[in-house]
Amino acid sequence: MRLLLSALASILLLAGAAGAADAPAGASSCTGCHAVQAVPDSAIPRIAGRPAAELVRFLHDYRSGAAPSSVMGRIAKGFDDAQIDAIAAWFAAQPP
Repeated sequence: MRLLLSALASILLLAGAAGAADAPAGASSCTGCHAVQAVPDSAIPRIAGRPAAELVRFLHDYRSGAAPSSVMGRIAKGFDDAQIDAIAAWFAAQPP
């Protein structure tokens, strides 16, 4: 039974690592605060599974200064439109 549980845990860890490897450049800037997996009682909203168009709009608003922020504006200014699109598409494809 322990061997079976150990094997299952290894498979799950490898699956998670593969998903992280598929993440576009820049997504790690997001996952440092916006966890891909659910975190109980987190004040930071989850963005996994949100519509890509919504995430693109948020990032553009932060980048332009249209949306007030403490950190997000500085992070979003580091991405060009293609990077924002790729990051948003990747997060939208993650399970909510």
